[in-house]
Amino acid sequence: MSAATKYLLAPAGSTGNLNPGVTVDAGPASGAVCFQFVVEAAGATPTITYKFQGSMDGANWYDVQYITDTNNTGVATAKTATAVGGSISYLDAQSGARNYTKYRLIATLNTNITFRAELYVFSETDI
Repeated sequence: MSAATKYLLAPAGSTGNLNPGVTVDAGPASGAVCFQFVVEAAGATPTITYKFQGSMDGANWYDVQYITDTNNTGVATAKTATAVGGSISYLDAQSGARNYTKYRLIATLNTNITFRAELYVFSETDI
């Protein structure tokens, strides 16, 4: 079994807002997709709001529906982080969400947060 392919949606040490961030071409939709958002440093009164989006053509973007380690109900709402640490979200392909070929991060309302965001794409043989 091979490892997932990792893509950077925001490199380590990112600051400010990404609205939108870089577009990552993940190739044909094939398997599970996981997003990891990591707050690396937090200053005074820290907060950041973020969400992940997917597209088939790079022109039309949709908020991805995701599940987390603690919640199996799919949602497409933005998340907020206020402290150092990581958060994992899985693309919810089971309850009506769709796989996409392109992904990006939207990060807004950033106050004193340094972060990174990663996308992991698994082929059908990886899961």
